[in-house]
Amino acid sequence: MTGGCPAIPAMLGLFNKLVNSGFKVILLTGRGEETLGQVTIENLHNQGFLGYERLILRTAAYKGQSTVEYKSAIRKKLVEEGYRIWGNIGDQWSDLHGDYVGNRTFKLPNPMYFVP
Repeated sequence: MTGGCPAIPAMLGLFNKLVNSGFKVILLTGRGEETLGQVTIENLHNQGFLGYERLILRTAAYKGQSTVEYKSAIRKKLVEEGYRIWGNIGDQWSDLHGDYVGNRTFKLPNPMYFVP
């Protein structure tokens, strides 16, 4: 499988600004680690998303959980590890609901699909 999802220029610019400003950017996705992990990593790198702290993909342990439950659990673990969540950016409302959402949330438009 190959990935060919182009970066949104404004998002890549924001990402680079945050990384270059010293923020530890963590990418949290509902994509399955087993099926889409490697292709996601390759696509991120090919599109210029370099220097992030960590990419977290959904493992089998979280299969069957709603997106809100899964992402809340991961954010809780990050806070317990000592991270402070300053901002949370997502294209789905389920990215921004639940626990440990951070100081600010930013909803991006996505007319292509909806994740409950």
